[in-house]
Amino acid sequence: MTACTQVVSPRGSDDLLEPMYDVFLSFSGADRESGRALAVELRALGSRVFLDEDSIECFSGITDSILNGLRASKMLVAYYSADYAVRAACQHELMLAFLAGQRDGDACSRIMVVNPEADTDHVRPIELADAKFVLPSTDVHTLAQQLAKHAAAVDRSIGEVRPVERPRWSVRRSGHVRKFVGRYRELWDLHSALHAIDFPLVNEAACGPIAAVCGLPGAGKSALVAAYAWRFAAAFPGGVDWVSLAGTAPEPNALLERYTSELDRIAARGNAGLYRVPAEQSADSANQAAPRTRLLVVDDIPPGVGADVLDVLPLPTDSAVRIIVISEDDVFRTVLPVVRVGPLPAHDAAELLDAYRRPDDETDRVARDDLVIGLGANTGALVAVGDHLRDRHGLSSYRSSNNELDRTEHLANAVFSRVRQVLDRMTPTELALLKFADDSGSTVLSTSVLRALPDIDLVEVGTALKSLLHRSAATRVGTSWQLDPYVVRAARDQQRSRAATAAPQG
Repeated sequence: MTACTQVVSPRGSDDLLEPMYDVFLSFSGADRESGRALAVELRALGSRVFLDEDSIECFSGITDSILNGLRASKMLVAYYSADYAVRAACQHELMLAFLAGQRDGDACSRIMVVNPEADTDHVRPIELADAKFVLPSTDVHTLAQQLAKHAAAVDRSIGEVRPVERPRWSVRRSGHVRKFVGRYRELWDLHSALHAIDFPLVNEAACGPIAAVCGLPGAGKSALVAAYAWRFAAAFPGGVDWVSLAGTAPEPNALLERYTSELDRIAARGNAGLYRVPAEQSADSANQAAPRTRLLVVDDIPPGVGADVLDVLPLPTDSAVRIIVISEDDVFRTVLPVVRVGPLPAHDAAELLDAYRRPDDETDRVARDDLVIGLGANTGALVAVGDHLRDRHGLSSYRSSNNELDRTEHLANAVFSRVRQVLDRMTPTELALLKFADDSGSTVLSTSVLRALPDIDLVEVGTALKSLLHRSAATRVGTSWQLDPYVVRAARDQQRSRAATAAPQG
């Protein structure tokens, strides 16, 4: 049974709460023993500590109590283990504390990190990986002394972190957020890329307030950006606007016409002129209030469009507007920071599928995990399979779905329809590499394997691999290439479908 203590009630204003706690301890369930030991040492030093085990009021809602405890605390101490990096509740707490610090002018001012791991590769955002914030792994008493001293220097609570205006989207786009799981590394990397311009001394490659998101069809690019815009809405008090270029021909005039039309749609909501003229030209006087930071998302950059689209579209240059461009092709890597949306991590893919249909038994669970691997953990493909299996208990299972993919046309269409457009643009050499990977049973192509390919010119192979990389269908690791399993499987399905169509009837 947990102890009952008074928990502050949320205020109806943006005023900072009177601090009730010096430290809010944030850690994953796997690190609970370490968290308890740290809480004991901090309290022995006189620090007021919020620990969810003993700081939640009896019969109160756990979520509200934790959020209220965070708002009433001076600092968040993140026990940033590898498990912490993938836990939804932990990352939500971290995001709120980060945004509170950003509101105060220093995003990391409200966070202290204890990193029990040997490296910092799992720590996000990158600002927190700095040695100034990753405290040394020493005995728990010394660590508590360091944390208590740091918290004592702060005199205000974290307080409320609320957006001035929540994004206004269609039901369809809200659905992207509902199905979103994990991707915390990508969320943080996108936030860091958009705000790199604010830290020129530590971000030498900062090119302006713009970042790109790329990935295969169905990878979850729009879902990632929608989740980012929703969770980080407090960083954009001016609001979030979404422009789609879907279905537009990849010619400059067509792109410009569609983009302008989308801006007119935004203007109709009362935001006229926000993206037309840089702020320094539109200001009426020196006394005009500084513009509130906005986020502009330009989605569905058509395939075949190059990085010169940035010159075609009159994107705002005002630093008060942050811009995300979303494309399938990896065309911006030489000019912009790029967040690549690849396969879902295995545990997130399993969570996504379980939301549609839980495995029937252990054998079915293994079949589910094999299916995830076979489809390259592509979000859209997994959603299609999950939707197919939902409410088909006793008729279909994860065990049977692999066979059903090869013989059920409507399921194959649901899983592969979008990526077929990528296959249709590939050269014969690219398709030959995909078929070789499928026939050999390995999507990893080493240099020695590539050199041994029969009847294929190595120059052509190099060009094809570079094109597959450009299409987000391959990644390079050293001198080896990893072809996306989803694309390889889709190529097999396309070949099977064409062979069936070409076969004589009767």
